[in-house]
Amino acid sequence: MIVGIDPSLTGTGIVALRRDTVELVKTVKTKPNFSLIHRVSVICRGIIDAIKETTPDLIVIEGFSYGSKGRAVFEIAYLGWRIREELERFKEQDGIPWIEVPPAQLKKFATGKGTANKGVIMQQVYKRWGFEASDNNVADAFVLAKIGQAYLGGFGELTAFQESVITALRKEESLCQKEEVLV
Repeated sequence: MIVGIDPSLTGTGIVALRRDTVELVKTVKTKPNFSLIHRVSVICRGIIDAIKETTPDLIVIEGFSYGSKGRAVFEIAYLGWRIREELERFKEQDGIPWIEVPPAQLKKFATGKGTANKGVIMQQVYKRWGFEASDNNVADAFVLAKIGQAYLGGFGELTAFQESVITALRKEESLCQKEEVLV
């Protein structure tokens, strides 16, 4: 079981895959008129519940986007780090590993191009895998779960561009493990 998470303050997408079966699709929505702390708490609770419900072998989260401006930079950073704290807790307490996939790598895995827009990703998710996502957050979470499957070797045939994404992620993970040894 792989869980993909696409963090967003307005609609965090969560998808759990077991082989080719989608076992969970969830969008955690929050409203901007609530406090940031409340919104982040709601999102984290939704993620925690999904992980507890599915007990995945791997969690895959989309990395930070650097396109935010103004106050959104801090809000998205707060959300992202709070989620990562929870993922670390699952890793330490339950042995569930997690990896982070940069946005450009997510796009490349789905479409072959690291600059594809959300609509193209949704289209490719349907064309490649027959999954009709309800919104772009769910589509991204689905791709992240597919990346997790490929990362663990349970995906089957990969295209050259998908293989390059997995190779880059493994290289990054290898560097992170070396840094942990040095600390």
